[in-house]
Amino acid sequence: MNRLKFREEIILLIFFFFISDFTFSQSLIVGMPSIDVAEPRHLEITHETQINLWEKPTKWNSFNFACYGLGHEAELTTTLNNLSNEGSSNLALGIGVKKILPLVRENNYWQSKVGLGGNIQYSTARGNAGIWTYAIYSLQHPKTKTRLTAGLNYGQSQTFGFRQRVENGVSILEPNNTTSFILGFEQPIYHNISLIGDWYSGNHDLAAFIPALQIDIKKHVLILGYKFPNSKENGNQAVIAEFMFSIPANSNK
Repeated sequence: MNRLKFREEIILLIFFFFISDFTFSQSLIVGMPSIDVAEPRHLEITHETQINLWEKPTKWNSFNFACYGLGHEAELTTTLNNLSNEGSSNLALGIGVKKILPLVRENNYWQSKVGLGGNIQYSTARGNAGIWTYAIYSLQHPKTKTRLTAGLNYGQSQTFGFRQRVENGVSILEPNNTTSFILGFEQPIYHNISLIGDWYSGNHDLAAFIPALQIDIKKHVLILGYKFPNSKENGNQAVIAEFMFSIPANSNK
C-alpha cells in the first residue's frame, strides 16, 4: 500500500468534513438514492464502511456523504467516494442536488413521489470530471409503510469505475460510462427497526445487491448489511456498516 497516497486521502477526508458545514450527501437507502431529503436547515453526515476480512489482502472501502436540507423537498449534496486501504486510484469528490416531487399525498392511498438528482464528480487521481444523474419513482403503502423505489441512473468512471479488456495480450482499462437500473425497498418491522435493501444492475463498481437492517436512533441512523456483487468482476462480498447523524446547521455540537 502506498502510505503517502493513503495519507493524502485521509487529508481529503478531513477536508471533506470541514467543507460540509458550507456545501452540503445524498440521502440513501443503503447505496442508492432514497426518496427522502434532509430536513430543512439540517445537516446530515454519513460514513459507510465496506470491509472484507476473510480474503487476503483485507479489503476496506468507504463512501462519505453530507447533505443539507434546503426545504421545498430539496437538498444540496457532497460526496467523497472510494477512500480505501489500498490507496484508491478512483478517489472522487462530488457536489450536487436532489429534488423530490410529491404526486399523491393522501393518507388512504399509495403515496407516490418522483426524485431527480445529479452530481458533478471530480477524480483526484486522474484530474478529470464526470457526472452521475438519476431519476427515481417511489410508492409507499399507507398502512404497512412498505416503500418501493425504482429508477434509472447514468454514471461515468468517477462513479462506476473502469472495465478491463484485453487487446493483443495487453490489458486495457476503459471508463465504465453506463446506464443502469436501480431498485430499493424499505419495510418497518418493529418500532425504530426497518428491513431495507437496494440493487444496481449491470457490471460496474456499484453493481450489487445490499440487504440491511436500519436502526433509527432519534434523528440518527445506523445501518448494518451485506454486499452481494453482481459478479466477481464487480468486487468482493463485504460487510456494510453505515452511520448517519443529523444536526441543525446552526448547532455548535
